[in-house]
Amino acid sequence: MVIAIAVAIAALSLAVAPAAAKSTFLGKIAIILGGFAVTGGVVYLAEKLINVIKEVGHLVTEIIVEKYKKTQLEAGIKIGIEQGVEIGREERQRAWEGWNQRRAAAERAGLPFDEPPPG
Repeated sequence: MVIAIAVAIAALSLAVAPAAAKSTFLGKIAIILGGFAVTGGVVYLAEKLINVIKEVGHLVTEIIVEKYKKTQLEAGIKIGIEQGVEIGREERQRAWEGWNQRRAAAERAGLPFDEPPPG
C-alpha cells in the first residue's frame, strides 16, 4: 500500500511540476524522488498520528476507569457508613434495653439503682 501511495504521489508530483523542471531526465528523476520523499514524510506523519490517537485512547480509557473506581469507592464508603450507623443504632438500642431491664428489675426488687444511663 505504501508503494502504491509513493507511486501515486510521484506521478502527481511529475504531473504538476513545471515543464522546465521535467524537461531533462535528471529533472524528472529529481521530481520523482521528491515525490518518494514526500511519501516517506506522509507515512511517518501517519504513523505518528496513529500513535497519538492510540495514546489518547489509552488516556481516555484510564480516566474513565479511574472515575469508575472512584465512584465505586465512594459508593462503598457510603454503604459502609450507613451500615456502621445502623449497627451503632442497634447497639445503642440494646444498651438502653439492657439498662431499662436492670432498672426495672431493681425497682421490682426494691433495690437502689444507681447505674448511669448508656451514653
